[in-house]
Amino acid sequence: MKKIIKSFFCFFLITTLSNASIFAKTSINNSSSKFLATVPPVVTSPIYLCQNSVAAPLTATPSGGGTLTWYAASTGGTALAAAPTPITTSVGSTTYYVTETVGGIESTPRTPIVVNVVADTAGVLTLFCDAANTTPTSVAFDWNNVTGYLGYNYSYSVAGGPLVYGFQVAPSHFDVPVPGPGTTVTFTIMSVLGLPCVKPITVTCNSTCTAAQKVTPTFNSTPTTYCLNDVVVLPTTSTNGMTGTWSPSTINTSAMGTIVYSFTPDSILFPCALDATIGISVEPIEPDFSDFSLCSGDVVPSLSNVSPNGITGTWNPATVDNMASGSYVFTPDLGQPCSPSVKTINVTVNPSNTINALNWTTTDAFTKIQIVTVTEPVGINYLYQMDSGPYQTSTVFENVASGSHSITVKDVNGCSQLTNNNVLIIGYPKYFTPNGDTYNDTWNINGLSDLSSNSRIYIFDRYGKLLKDISPKGAGWDGTYIGQPMPADDYWFTVEYSENNSIKKFKSHFSLKR
Repeated sequence: MKKIIKSFFCFFLITTLSNASIFAKTSINNSSSKFLATVPPVVTSPIYLCQNSVAAPLTATPSGGGTLTWYAASTGGTALAAAPTPITTSVGSTTYYVTETVGGIESTPRTPIVVNVVADTAGVLTLFCDAANTTPTSVAFDWNNVTGYLGYNYSYSVAGGPLVYGFQVAPSHFDVPVPGPGTTVTFTIMSVLGLPCVKPITVTCNSTCTAAQKVTPTFNSTPTTYCLNDVVVLPTTSTNGMTGTWSPSTINTSAMGTIVYSFTPDSILFPCALDATIGISVEPIEPDFSDFSLCSGDVVPSLSNVSPNGITGTWNPATVDNMASGSYVFTPDLGQPCSPSVKTINVTVNPSNTINALNWTTTDAFTKIQIVTVTEPVGINYLYQMDSGPYQTSTVFENVASGSHSITVKDVNGCSQLTNNNVLIIGYPKYFTPNGDTYNDTWNINGLSDLSSNSRIYIFDRYGKLLKDISPKGAGWDGTYIGQPMPADDYWFTVEYSENNSIKKFKSHFSLKR
């Protein structure tokens, strides 16, 4: 009995101790799960972006392999759907936040990422060749110091060689040593420390050359004249041994004419050499005879056996017919450069002496604005001239002066012309000067005698007193009355004449000047 009781007690004790151990382990594990925090993600902050640059979504590295969650605020708010992409249109600073979740536990507090948008300072940096300090063995560069700079990262290449990198705080000047005259140096300011948004700037300069070193390429053996559609290749090495390139790069022989081509020597091999130009002409393959015209009956022009552009040949027919229009064919001689083609010209023979009559009309005598109008011949094939004035297409001449005039009409081909010198405009002198100098000493209406044989002119003073009765056929009035000279003044006249079978009367005044 005692053994049974002792065995039960031992079992109870072992069971109790086992349960206590399990309870203790469970309590310890629950406590660890409740108080162990998730490690935050790894970020880079602050981030600098240039204004108006293209931004990428923000990134972070989960330190515990968890899931990232993004926020726009340090606390509260709704999580963003994805990593945010910063907006770079405005200068300023924006803070974003990120957390990491592992096993359902999110890291706290939220980790900030500061994004600074910096103003784009493109254009504030200028880099230029310093010609005053450049020599045959060095090339000088200058630039302006930008406000806020902490130094300049630069690179340069001599004659297309490898890049040399460097850093310079001050001054804003740099001399690049070169092996000799005319050497090309390309210099770049890559970045400005302290100003992240200053863009790189590059210039290319050459070391100086003496006048003797500035040699021009020659192409003495290169022809400058080619035929249409010839295949031509320009030499890439000049007669005096310089290599280079042409612009345009190929010769165009598809059209006639002359084109100037420029040769630029290799700047590395021939740094002091000058550019050269050469004119390449593409000759025509057709004789440049032109059509022509002549008047019927004109002296026959000879047809030349050499074209204006130097092509020889023969004509068929060999002579021009001056009475009929026709075609004439020129056949070039064989063996000439560019194998010129046959040329056909047309000769037009215009009729001669087709104008047989010339008629015109004038406005009435003493009309204020006198007009002469040609009535025959009329048409687009005629030109008209009054006296020695210019030819015109209009048949009307306005503001014609008093007196006799001539009218000439010719056709546009110059093969017919007719002139009449008896165009009379009736007017009157506005003044006369009876001073005995034999010039303009009397007053009369001379042209009226041709219009009307029985015309009479009556002259009055300003009070209506009749001073003189004269005929257009006579000597005129000499400015006297009963042998006494009349004073300088205005005098009136009345004229009676016949025009177009009608008796007319005209009255006006003129001046006597002494």
